[in-house]
Amino acid sequence: MKGWGACCVIATLLFSLAVIADEAETTGGLKIISDDGNFSAQLGGRIHFDTYIFDKDLEDPVNTTDFRRARLFVKGKVWQWDYKLERDFASDGTGGLRDVYLATELYNGKLTIGNFKPGRSINELTSSNDLVLMERAATSASGIFSGRGRQQGIGWNTYWCCHTFSLNLFNLRNPGEPRNSGFGSAARLTWAPISSAISTLHLGISQSYEKANQDTPDILAEVAYAGRRGPEQLIAITPGGADNFFGAFGDDEFFLGDAGRHANITGLELAATYGSLFMQAEYAYGQFGGKLYLSELTFEEFFGQPANFFCDPISGCFIGDQDVHAWYILGSWAISGQSKPYDAKKGVFKSIKPSPPEGAWELAARYNSIDNRDLRHLRASNFTLGFNYYFNPKVRLMMNITLGDDDFTGDKTNQFAVRLQGVW
Repeated sequence: MKGWGACCVIATLLFSLAVIADEAETTGGLKIISDDGNFSAQLGGRIHFDTYIFDKDLEDPVNTTDFRRARLFVKGKVWQWDYKLERDFASDGTGGLRDVYLATELYNGKLTIGNFKPGRSINELTSSNDLVLMERAATSASGIFSGRGRQQGIGWNTYWCCHTFSLNLFNLRNPGEPRNSGFGSAARLTWAPISSAISTLHLGISQSYEKANQDTPDILAEVAYAGRRGPEQLIAITPGGADNFFGAFGDDEFFLGDAGRHANITGLELAATYGSLFMQAEYAYGQFGGKLYLSELTFEEFFGQPANFFCDPISGCFIGDQDVHAWYILGSWAISGQSKPYDAKKGVFKSIKPSPPEGAWELAARYNSIDNRDLRHLRASNFTLGFNYYFNPKVRLMMNITLGDDDFTGDKTNQFAVRLQGVW
């Protein structure tokens, strides 16, 4: 019923605009503009349909199919304000809401208010339609920013010459989840000293700060090291609000510590294109505030393996502040000769675009790693080999082989994944 309700809202909006519109554009999609030019609406969406097959080791993931993304959006203008309302029918974790915001020009930049991605990690900010591999790396919300890819707040982004700069203030609540008092900030600066049709050099740096307060969920670094729907490894944890704690010393299960801790994460970016070749690498260093005690049973439930250090029989396993390092290096080659375009205003790369009726072929590979330097052997990594075929600029087939490796548990589960992707 909720899905039908969202569709009805979109349809009603488009119809109401059409009543007063004298201009409609259909090139590349449906767009309606009012006769006075003050209102517009454009309808779009994406479908990512995946299949996952696992080569199982210690863990026992399920082979399955999955709608990774099934989104509809409407965006446009209301006088001097831009708006976007996007719903993902394949996601319940954030109430199905993705980009939902109002935005306007301010001081040679763009002010955005609502639900959106803070400026951190080029891999996270790259649209899922433009990724060369099916899943993001450990420097993103698929790792060190686990579950925190989009936040509610206010952001400002500007572009000049060959630089971008963004500044964001946000709370730590996801749509559809209980309210909390956690808050955060993020800033990102990029520089593209070389930017042409066939060659680009991109450099970037970002800083993120997240502070847990009343009712805030635990701030986690967690990675699915063998691909989506595969086994996950918790890498680091910062205690959230006190309501998340349970038990007491001496119980079989307890989780005690200081509430309201914080996480600081610094990211570095390097990316380049030369003709049909593309390279991208990131490094993220995170400091996760700890000072918590877990019973041995709770530690094993959280991390998937008994503690490999001494745990006091009464107070349990102590976890202090944790240093987390995440990095990856990725390369791709467009066999058919296309070059990846660079979006200078956002500081990200777009996918290659074949010229219909011809298609395009692309090979990609990535090594990806994340580890907690304060808990011995708490490290997960993978190597992914990808193949993409672009039927046209809007439809592509993706195939990934992911070789997973969890040093902490010893699991080496692998995955073969296929995606059919369409966007309009």
